[in-house]
Amino acid sequence: MTSSTDPDKVPLSPAAAQLSAALQARAERVTVSRATVMEAFREALPGAASGDNARSTLATLLYEIAEHSIISLPTSRTKWDVGHPALPERVRIPTAPPAKHATPRPHVSWRPELNWAYDARLTASQTEDLLACNRWFRDTHNQAARRVAVPLRERSYEIFRHEKRLDRLITGALFAPGRLTLEQLATFREPPPLAHRRFGDGDTLLVVENSDTYATLRHLLEPAPGRVGYIAFGSGRAFEASVENIAELPGVRRIFYYGDLDAEGIAIPARASINGAQHGLPPVEPAAGLYRLLLAHEPTVGDIIDSEKAHSLTAWLPEGLQQTAHTVLTNGQRHAQEATNRRDLSAEPAWRW
Repeated sequence: MTSSTDPDKVPLSPAAAQLSAALQARAERVTVSRATVMEAFREALPGAASGDNARSTLATLLYEIAEHSIISLPTSRTKWDVGHPALPERVRIPTAPPAKHATPRPHVSWRPELNWAYDARLTASQTEDLLACNRWFRDTHNQAARRVAVPLRERSYEIFRHEKRLDRLITGALFAPGRLTLEQLATFREPPPLAHRRFGDGDTLLVVENSDTYATLRHLLEPAPGRVGYIAFGSGRAFEASVENIAELPGVRRIFYYGDLDAEGIAIPARASINGAQHGLPPVEPAAGLYRLLLAHEPTVGDIIDSEKAHSLTAWLPEGLQQTAHTVLTNGQRHAQEATNRRDLSAEPAWRW
């Protein structure tokens, strides 16, 4: 699993970016209480925070944000609650807290879109970023052609002369609820394309993480797809965002996912499911039959995952597979989906729908 924080490689999923921004807007101190975390969660993602899987959703997002070193989670078990999955009693935001008073330059006249900045607690860097946005709002006022929506990095270059600046800013306090929005800047995060093949009129979409297993399952399903109407190539973490494209596929009522059984491989569909729900999509479910076959193989060496994080990750899997998968992760093992090869899948029909 990669730990890079380069937005080109592993950007925060859309939901995690929203929660991160809401958390950082509340970072008056380095340590943030669970009550504050819950407040940020409800503000950033009200639908997810009130849903049946709110606890699992929050745990998934907090672990993702922590992997990007935006927050730090407790290392002591006593600083987590007893729920399932467990949630931290507090988190740390290891960045300098904002100044105690608003820091915009006295002569700045903020555009109406930035009226909130007069009372906001801003760092010098945040003020400079807002000044660039302020100039853009000023220069494009009453110029409809310049307010036509364009992809995120095109707008970022126009405003900051740096195509990746907005990638970083949207995870921070300036994009907390009630502050800047992508809509105000007439831009959007363009999800990567979702490569897929249609088989027929089935209502099920099967998403496969890696390319060779995608090719194998496409080959095996094409002559007899059953309920599978589409098969898609997830392309690793790209699926966390490309899941949005499923809304364009007619007739999809269920989404199943099959990937590697390791920390990243399980986190990807869980994060994608959170993002998909915000676009009105059905949940991303585990392809249980394929995972059962995968777990029947010998595991290989992987990363050791602590027990609480493993509980959070495996909550996405079917209940009957959670304990086995938990043991795999905490033992520092993993299962690559390529272990279920074309020969094995041809001989064993139980995974089919």
